[in-house]
Amino acid sequence: MPLNHSSQYAELTNEHFQAIGKLTVEWSNIEFLLGVLLSRLLVTPEFLARTYTDRMSGAMRQDAIGEACKIHSHRYGYKLIGQEQIEKILDANNKITQLRAIRNKFAHFCWSRSSDEEIFGTNFSGGIPVGNKYKKSFVSFKVAELEELHKKAYEIVDVLSDLTQNLPDIEEEGLGSKIVLLRE
Repeated sequence: MPLNHSSQYAELTNEHFQAIGKLTVEWSNIEFLLGVLLSRLLVTPEFLARTYTDRMSGAMRQDAIGEACKIHSHRYGYKLIGQEQIEKILDANNKITQLRAIRNKFAHFCWSRSSDEEIFGTNFSGGIPVGNKYKKSFVSFKVAELEELHKKAYEIVDVLSDLTQNLPDIEEEGLGSKIVLLRE
């Protein structure tokens, strides 16, 4: 039986659900903007880019963004996108990685109320209770910590929005005139 269904005292409060929901919504925004950012780095129209970004996890999008930044640095010598902008993108990407580890716990752990101010989650991992696997198999958060995580995620969304606004945008309108076709 899921932890929060085991008794009325284990059920999460509305405040708990709200805090988790806010973080989840911002994570969705982050993943969407990672796709937009990747399309801009690859100089591809955003809608067309969704044909591949839609199938990518957030982690895969982040990896692709990191690779695209390396290509802009090493192959193109920052001619398309400047070094300062690439560094900002890589910094944001690192912050997202830290937040992703926490987000994954909300997606994959079972949660229960410890108190009105705290929730407890576990993945019910099998095995002997020692080592790193065991240490990563449970976690607790105070409501104030959840609010702080939401604030960080919200700030990352703002950063990603700003970053994408400052990258080249390939618009669909007139795209045919921008492409040179090689003909025999």
